[in-house]
Amino acid sequence: MTLFELERNADFEQLIRHLEASSNPDIRRRAAEILGSLEASADEDPVQGNPRSPRDEVIDALVTASQDDESDEVRAAAIDALDQYGQDALEEFIGDLSGQDLEDLAEWKKAKVLARGLTADQPELRMAAATGLGRIGEDNVVSALVDRLTDPDSRVRTRVARALGRIESPESVPALSERFHEDQYSVRIEIAYALADIGTDNALRELVDVADAEDEVLRRIAVDALGRLGSVEAVEVLANALSDDADTVRRTAMFSLVQLLSEAPANASHQIREKIVGELEAADEDEVVEPLIEILDRSTETAQRRNAAWLLGRVANDSSTAAAQDALVETMGDDDEMTSKFAATSLSLLDSDGLEQRLLELVENDLRDEELRVKALFVLGKIGGDTSRNRLSSFVERTDSDRLRKRGFSALSKLGGVGSVTGDPA
Repeated sequence: MTLFELERNADFEQLIRHLEASSNPDIRRRAAEILGSLEASADEDPVQGNPRSPRDEVIDALVTASQDDESDEVRAAAIDALDQYGQDALEEFIGDLSGQDLEDLAEWKKAKVLARGLTADQPELRMAAATGLGRIGEDNVVSALVDRLTDPDSRVRTRVARALGRIESPESVPALSERFHEDQYSVRIEIAYALADIGTDNALRELVDVADAEDEVLRRIAVDALGRLGSVEAVEVLANALSDDADTVRRTAMFSLVQLLSEAPANASHQIREKIVGELEAADEDEVVEPLIEILDRSTETAQRRNAAWLLGRVANDSSTAAAQDALVETMGDDDEMTSKFAATSLSLLDSDGLEQRLLELVENDLRDEELRVKALFVLGKIGGDTSRNRLSSFVERTDSDRLRKRGFSALSKLGGVGSVTGDPA
């Protein structure tokens, strides 16, 4: 089976085997990454008769790979995977490597031990120490982390920047800003994320300035990070980036605007949502609609897909309506109920010639997914006319599905036909 299939099936045994035995470092690295992403599944109860849970076996395998794998990238990926399993998993690795038991120490004492690990000879221990310090979040270790922003190993600098972002200490912004202009791109990405997570005015200014840099890669990095801010201030910068000369920057800006909706604090959510819609309505339609459709087609992140579905119905018009409708019709059958609802609601805002007939054919097709047909009935209740009223009257009489019948009556009641049941698209 492919790694994708192993990930989908949460096959820990085979993934561990790939991590331990594959001769291809790319496969070992990817296996480590997948094992990290499956952390929640590894917490499930072990199968009957197996005294150890998948979590125990995965952590053991990752600890071994973090120390012994011949590839720098695999060792780094294994450490990052351990991070996803929590502080205990990281401390097991650090304890193995340093010979010091951290289990019973108070948090502040752990922080001191880890801070000493930042200067260890082994770069993997420095990486793990930085990652652990970011998890503990003690302010008194910020200066020790800042000192390691000049570590000779870029993998360490990357995790130091990530730790400073987790701690969200404003005092680290000047040092992060300096490295942002000097380091290699892989480190700059984490520095940009750290500045966004810290979110102070000077951190925001740094990202805004770089979003206008001559270097295309730097512009993309800054635009990517701005999506983490969840603030009105970032919206205008990202909207301007939608007209960037570089396609990668334009697409990243659209992804960031969608992500920003997810990051917005509750007390500013409505304001940010309205600001984004206003900016996107003023932007070139092709620069907006196509990336939103791409998110629906390709993204695996639920929050991104929800927001893309919501936005698409509010910014698509004229030449992009047909393409937006195609994407939303397919998204109405999404496994995530909220994404499905947003797609149906957005589709109801994009009525045009042919949509009513298309949805009626979908509803009447017994081979299509029932969830998709339910959402189509909801949209028909919003946009349908005499044709819908006549055909749905016949449909509710012959369908064997109680759910479709109920939603058919709901649509008919909204169209002034038979029935009195009302409700949302679910």
